[in-house]
Amino acid sequence: MDNNKTILIVDDVDFFRDLMQRYLQKTPVNTIVANGGRQAIDLALQHTPDVICMDVAMPELNGVLACREIKAHPKLKNIPIILLYNPTHPEEVAMIETAACNDTLAKPLSREDFLNLTHRHLFHVDRRERRVACQMTVECRGEKKSIQGLGIDISRSGLYIEYRGEVPAERTVDVSFYLASITPEKVEVRANIAWVNQGHPRPNLSMPSGLGIAFEEMSPVAKAVIDRFIADN
Repeated sequence: MDNNKTILIVDDVDFFRDLMQRYLQKTPVNTIVANGGRQAIDLALQHTPDVICMDVAMPELNGVLACREIKAHPKLKNIPIILLYNPTHPEEVAMIETAACNDTLAKPLSREDFLNLTHRHLFHVDRRERRVACQMTVECRGEKKSIQGLGIDISRSGLYIEYRGEVPAERTVDVSFYLASITPEKVEVRANIAWVNQGHPRPNLSMPSGLGIAFEEMSPVAKAVIDRFIADN
């Protein structure tokens, strides 16, 4: 049985459909594509996707109108919808403000932004790397706010932190923690807050309240310590 989740990609331009599929091709998800709003609704009814990524500017039935129809349908209303728009087109920005979507993303699309946003709604996107359980105090320092949480799983590219308080508003934070079984020295990395798993209900009920961070900059020593910890566990 295929237990992978499904993302419906909707855009009338071949290039953008292909780009989003390429971004997702190494992640454990299935993709289906539509070239317009009406086809998107038909495919959503047929497949009940877990997330819909849909362009705003499409002929016949645009993304905002399709989004409204999907959100009004009792079978489809709970599917997260991410609307893609061109920020240099005022008419698209105005339409977005009237949509009942769950999130928005401006074009041109970067892989990092696309996967990070999708990750908020589809929890395991781009989690193909091996992750191991851990338990250590983690400090995240932003420019205006610092927090401490409990690191509970780690990979070579990121860490999940159990935390119930207010998350720093900054996207980029300095992160430090100890992997005492490897070294007595503190591990320090620069990281991005990739997704936040809080609220009622929180996006991923299988994990405790917290946040996921993606490592961005680290020294060769820090990388070696993390690699050794993962290899030993």
